[in-house]
Amino acid sequence: MRKKILYKVAAAVGLAAALGGCAPQMTKLEREVASKDVPTAMFVFFQKDSVVPVEGSEEVFDQTAAVLSVFDNIGVKVVAHRASDERKKIEGLPLDEARVRILMGHLSERGVADKVVSAISQGNKESMAAAAGGDRAVDRRGELIFGLVPGG
Repeated sequence: MRKKILYKVAAAVGLAAALGGCAPQMTKLEREVASKDVPTAMFVFFQKDSVVPVEGSEEVFDQTAAVLSVFDNIGVKVVAHRASDERKKIEGLPLDEARVRILMGHLSERGVADKVVSAISQGNKESMAAAAGGDRAVDRRGELIFGLVPGG
């Protein structure tokens, strides 16, 4: 009887080890993200009158992708803005809409575009400049807002 139990335990351990070997390995960033609470939002800022994100934005895109990869039930809403002192269009598109497309492209490059719940361009309707001491640079932003996916 004891031998039978030992064989069952050994088989279970062997199966667990085999299945563990099949599971995709998490990257260092994914392990770091998995050890923390899901953030509410992340922000990307853009150069003035441009769809070019400021320096350091790649890290935000990488962290966003890691959150979306680690947590199956989390999606992201992409929202883009433009400051009141910026041009309204770039290459025929509203600047904020062009920024949404850029944000979506960066998420797509990282394989998480399917986790985007919605994408919205806000123009300059939600200005935060007054709260930032009049600094309009805060309005040249994209927001990556995390939330539960429908049915998640």
